[in-house]
Amino acid sequence: MAAEAEPSAEKRLDVDDRVGLDSFEFDEEPFIIVETQLCLECDLKPCLYVCPSSVYRWDEGGLVYNTEGCIELGACSIVCQNLGNRAIHWNYPRGSKGVQFKFG
Repeated sequence: MAAEAEPSAEKRLDVDDRVGLDSFEFDEEPFIIVETQLCLECDLKPCLYVCPSSVYRWDEGGLVYNTEGCIELGACSIVCQNLGNRAIHWNYPRGSKGVQFKFG
């Protein structure tokens, strides 16, 4: 069986293509904890707009989040602390867990 060819470094990849190349090692210990009750009263909900991995979404009147696929940018925590209700508590995953970047 032939191995799949990896994309050429010469081919321009958009953000979705690049994220699709990354791999994720799930951490059983949560590295993002959200006090979702505070989100109900948040006017701006900046986490919904700043996360390039769409970790956060508003569904059925509440914030839903899934840490799998998080690229560990940390912008969600920054905007929540400065523009939101300080509901997001974010840390890097434990060693060897989380995202492993490939091709940028």
